[in-house]
Amino acid sequence: MIKKPNKNSPSKKSKRLSVKSGLPSESFVYVGEDRDEPISITNIEYKRELIKNNSVSDINSLKDVLNSENNFWIKVEGVHHSDTIVQLCNIFDIHPLIQEDILNTHQRTKIEEFDNYLFITFKHLYNNESNLIVSEQISVVVGQNYLISFQETHNKVFDDLQMRIESSVGSVRQKNIDYLLYKILDTIVDEYFVLIDQLGDNIEDIETEITHKPNSRTSFKIQELKKNLMLIGKNIQPMRDTLNKIISGNHRILESKNQNYFKDVFDHAFLVSENIENQKSLLSDLMNIYLVSMSNKLNQVMKVLTIISTIFMPLSFITGIFGMNFTHFPGMTSPYGYYLFWLACIIIVGFMLLYFKIKKWF
Repeated sequence: MIKKPNKNSPSKKSKRLSVKSGLPSESFVYVGEDRDEPISITNIEYKRELIKNNSVSDINSLKDVLNSENNFWIKVEGVHHSDTIVQLCNIFDIHPLIQEDILNTHQRTKIEEFDNYLFITFKHLYNNESNLIVSEQISVVVGQNYLISFQETHNKVFDDLQMRIESSVGSVRQKNIDYLLYKILDTIVDEYFVLIDQLGDNIEDIETEITHKPNSRTSFKIQELKKNLMLIGKNIQPMRDTLNKIISGNHRILESKNQNYFKDVFDHAFLVSENIENQKSLLSDLMNIYLVSMSNKLNQVMKVLTIISTIFMPLSFITGIFGMNFTHFPGMTSPYGYYLFWLACIIIVGFMLLYFKIKKWF
């Protein structure tokens, strides 16, 4: 474990990019959510017949990576302590501007090529315990025999991949470090599929709700799903561009024989984009159906109220006549006058209902 950041770390204003306003370039300032947990660094050393998993307490010990023939996956969980991140990056001679990008968690998905390494940053989207979509930035530096992954939190997204490497399941330990990059990108794109499937289930629920019992909350649910789809689409498009640069580039760290793996991830990202567009179109259709359904529901209510008002119009007319204060009024002295009044009302109501039924007004 690496020591916790000191109490003088940036306040909650550090969530905004404005915290770097006025600072010179190559200013190593963390931009992101305030966090109290310690930074964790794990060094996974592997080869076909070798696997070591060590928690790093002394960052300087990572210098041995540069002189080894084995592959190394250095997992950094937490980037909120800038001094630690800068110290680690300096060991691997990572450009200061890249160090800035790692510390700035509001970066757009991109790839940058250098002579000795590749830098890729992208977004990991997932549902939290409150069923809200959370975006976490992951940055990756890939060298000749090492891959350093920087995560904002102690996220478990790569736990399964790590377990497979330690158990020698799959081909990671039989291949070079670029294959590990492929597995990481593939894992992240698969997470997009998980979100798309969950949103698809929510869309089906809304479709059922609109068909059987639409209500005032339905439109808010549709808008919330649209917002989530826009969030996913905003991040998957630059991921596609990044993958396209990988498969169309010719960096010496990426072996040509592994290009097909990255093409497969690109195809998956493209499929995610297609699903997003399809779901957006479906939500637009559902919103139109909802509006028509609510309009029809309002029309039904207005129809019932209009029929009731129409029925009471002649009854109000009759009661108005018999309510006039004349001394001599036919039927006022009859012992059957009250019953005759109700009989007349019933006949009128029955005739009107029969007429409405014949006209198919209800």
